[in-house]
Amino acid sequence: MTDFLFNGPDSSTYTLVLAHGAGAHMDSDFLEAMAAGLADKGLRVARFEFPYMLKRREDGKRRPPDRAPVLIETYLQVAAELGPENLIIAGKSMGGR
Repeated sequence: MTDFLFNGPDSSTYTLVLAHGAGAHMDSDFLEAMAAGLADKGLRVARFEFPYMLKRREDGKRRPPDRAPVLIETYLQVAAELGPENLIIAGKSMGGR
């Protein structure tokens, strides 16, 4: 099960999944500000971390992003957990590709 950070109303018609970039985690200052701004507009925002970033949190070692198949599988898992209806995916840099 994915650990999410949520902003915005649960009653929102849409949930925007906001993925981090290659070098910053889901609770970076940039993504915090972005999520808060989107939530202020009425969107429910869900943030998560890719597997390589979870490992970085555990051991503090910088590592390159996961390869595309892992990133795609992670997005699919996130969509399945949140429910794909009315889901928008977005991200910063690598997280938006």
